Amino acid sequence: MRIVLILAVCALLTAGCSGSDDRAAQQTASQPTTTETPPETQTTPSDIDSTSPHSYRDVIARLPPFDEPASPEVASWRRAMITAFFEHCGSRRGGATKRSFVAANRAVLNAAARFPGATLVREVTDAKYDGNGCRGGSGPSTSFTTYRRYRLPEGTNPERVLDHYQRQFYGWVAASSTAACERTFGQGPAYVVVNACNGMLRVSVRARAPVQPEQAAPAPPRPLGLQYPLVKNHSRTPKPTAFESAPGATCERIRGSEVPSIIIPPPPGVSAEIHGGQLVVEWTLGTVHGDCPPGALILSPSKAPRDTFAVPVHAASGVARVELREGAARPRQLIASTLSVDEAQSRTVSVLVRVPS
Repeated sequence: MRIVLILAVCALLTAGCSGSDDRAAQQTASQPTTTETPPETQTTPSDIDSTSPHSYRDVIARLPPFDEPASPEVASWRRAMITAFFEHCGSRRGGATKRSFVAANRAVLNAAARFPGATLVREVTDAKYDGNGCRGGSGPSTSFTTYRRYRLPEGTNPERVLDHYQRQFYGWVAASSTAACERTFGQGPAYVVVNACNGMLRVSVRARAPVQPEQAAPAPPRPLGLQYPLVKNHSRTPKPTAFESAPGATCERIRGSEVPSIIIPPPPGVSAEIHGGQLVVEWTLGTVHGDCPPGALILSPSKAPRDTFAVPVHAASGVARVELREGAARPRQLIASTLSVDEAQSRTVSVLVRVPS
């Protein structure tokens, strides 16, 4: 698996946890009680700590304590993958230089006459990270785009604004956008976007080609995990038949598109009940294997992507609370899976949701 995939997992592992010496304390604190509303012992989606890990050691320390350690081949592969990620995506070094991009962007903006009567509101410059091999706006920047926002005279026809800039950027290739009040102009690697919608004028420009940051070191061959059972129909979501599921017992594997086999974690054991405006999910892990340690739970009360939540995992069991959308129908099922530190997702399980009468 490419090193680019590690970032999303690292972002999910931002809730701190104790080391393996604190296993008993973690398990005791995480066990659900018999009160009417289970106590919250795990970070919920709205409360995820924003502190990111900074090293391989930090990532491993935030995982649930291992019942079985990682095999030597998996341990060395994971160390190489995560270390390479931090060396490449954990730094801003080697990226684009903001000063040179801003100077080039302003030269393009200043060479074009402002639309008559337009009043400058503000100018901002944002860094872009496209093509740097990292995710989520991390790693070295590859370019900077400068935006200028103007207030147009009342009643200005957007077409007049676009025609004005069509003349200003004569010789550039013009392309219409999905919005009738927007047009893009390109010349080689440079582009300008003119948006005259809603009585405002927004002109954005990137006047230079993006830089190509040094790529991460190539990853070693991925361990195949042939000792684990092969899962078929990995992407299929089973229909719920009970109010709770038992956790998987061991690592499993699937066939990958780039490699013959990928080790995946076992699914969690879960049960769910509605309390007020929350879906309260009690979860537990089986044996925590070092070859496939879960870093997060993926929970969804429906099949809609907007209803899918990632909950960091740093103990063997716990309780998570998911806020239900106001006015939405009460969910009747919960779909759950685990996501390993290597961003390999387990097969899914589904359970019926207990709904108070």
